[in-house]
Amino acid sequence: MKRKFVQIAASCLAAALLLVCAAGEQAYAVPAATAQRIIRVGLHYGTGAMEGLNLENKEGSGFRFGYYDRSEQFVELGSTPQQAISVAETMNVYYGTYDGYSSYHTALTASSVAVGEYHLELPGTYGTFAEAQLAASAYDGGFPACIGGVFRARIGNYTVRDRAVAAQSALAAQGVTTTLVGTSSYGVNAVITGTSTILFQYDDLGQGTGLGVEPNQFDTGGQHVTWSKGYQYSGGFRFERINGGKMTVVNILGLDDYVKGVVPFEMGDDWPMEALKAQAVAVRSYALTSLGKHGAHHFDVCYSVDCQAYSGRTMAGANSDAAVDLTAGQVAISGGQTAQTFYYSSNGGASESVSTVWSSNQATYPYLVGVVDPHEAYLTSLNNSWTRTFTSSQIISRVLSQYNVSGSIVSAAVTAHTATGNPKTITFTDSTGKNFTVSSASVFKNLGLPSFRFGFEGSGTSSQPTPQPPSTPSGSVSINGSSTVDSISGLYAIDGYGSMLPLGGGEICVITDSGISTLDQGQQGGAVQPPSSWADSATAVNGSITFAGRGSGHNIGMSQWGAYAMAQQGYTYLEILQFYYTGITVGYM
Repeated sequence: MKRKFVQIAASCLAAALLLVCAAGEQAYAVPAATAQRIIRVGLHYGTGAMEGLNLENKEGSGFRFGYYDRSEQFVELGSTPQQAISVAETMNVYYGTYDGYSSYHTALTASSVAVGEYHLELPGTYGTFAEAQLAASAYDGGFPACIGGVFRARIGNYTVRDRAVAAQSALAAQGVTTTLVGTSSYGVNAVITGTSTILFQYDDLGQGTGLGVEPNQFDTGGQHVTWSKGYQYSGGFRFERINGGKMTVVNILGLDDYVKGVVPFEMGDDWPMEALKAQAVAVRSYALTSLGKHGAHHFDVCYSVDCQAYSGRTMAGANSDAAVDLTAGQVAISGGQTAQTFYYSSNGGASESVSTVWSSNQATYPYLVGVVDPHEAYLTSLNNSWTRTFTSSQIISRVLSQYNVSGSIVSAAVTAHTATGNPKTITFTDSTGKNFTVSSASVFKNLGLPSFRFGFEGSGTSSQPTPQPPSTPSGSVSINGSSTVDSISGLYAIDGYGSMLPLGGGEICVITDSGISTLDQGQQGGAVQPPSSWADSATAVNGSITFAGRGSGHNIGMSQWGAYAMAQQGYTYLEILQFYYTGITVGYM
């Protein structure tokens, strides 16, 4: 995006004092040089934007106020020792509980605690936050403000203009001249939580900087941590009223601190270390391929599963942190670029190609191709079978709305399969005998099925292969004429580029004197998990069709439970990643 630079001059300041507080810094420009070490996570935005948000530094010594420059580095303007503060819009807001959250809201007009939109401003401008704060502190309710890049000293806050006028008259009687002011629709106040006391007012006049807030260091030193809405976060926060609306709140932090907030949420601190390491690489890779995904809201990735589930430090543990540290900076690489490493909970026996599920150009994602996956079956306790029942009218309205369906749906069948045994096309038949063939992707999406690996409830014949746990080796081969191996576990091969890669995640062929021999994984697991009872076709029962399947998620890329199973069997995180992401390497970009 193009950056705008706006210079705001104050006639009473020397040139050296112009632009003393972030005039015109755009919040959404991230230079390539810092893109891999700083990430912007949207916490509250769009319909979830805030009128007021509480922050608490429970162990530290208050907060710093400032802004983030063009490279997303925090520039401090001032600070407060207050450990519990709130940031709220500069309009009439009232403290109390609304919609389940206790903070500052415009709707709670009956609250006895209010922060008003009218203020009195002392003459002149100031060169620093400290100077403005000192001038304002001579009056009850005084506070420093940064308006359009210039420091001001202001007094009081009033919800009604007449009260502000009365206070102005009282000061005038004491010989104090003030101007009655408000702020633009872009302003925010930092206040002491639960009070009407303003600590700092910041208004960027729509230039896109927003107010930056970071916790001060712990009294004993250590990582910056802030509590907000029950979550604990590293890094800092930007509060910006984009287009003059409610506050968009963005958590700005280092990339690996972000990864540490995703890994334990997506898996769990008690998962096997190699699975956690594979997840860390996948999270980091996906984040770097998603920078600017939410550019319209001035951040990179959101906190939800629409991007990657992120909870800050809230769920972090020693193991998940270690997994991130042990893979620091590592990403999945394909074709000299960071791979977009999608992942999901489980695949039920096979992943699927991105071109099948999302109609993406397969050439763009050569590493996102379906593979038959025997590893989830190793987890005998994993119950990922499911059924979903839909009425004829639901199927017609959600899947067949573009067709001229004359009667009710009486049957359905999988009429083509993908290479991994997942459904490719589904044909529905109505009561007049008409057939309607649609893609499995359309059925999966429009019916909201739990997984892409599905058929229909029943005990008929299905061409989907039953997942089997890794088998024991059926033979052995000689390596270099001197050593004999019957498993690829712990073996490495040199590729065409001279890189040494671990073997794993599929069938390996070895050329011998007698031809080509096959080595399998050589890893033993538990008993075979019985497949769900489903068939390739179904007849409507009481006007409904019941779908059945295994797995949870879109089946593209890495199965998290598959990674868990592989780690339990002794596979490394590199082997896990290279099994689920075809042809990738793991390295640094």
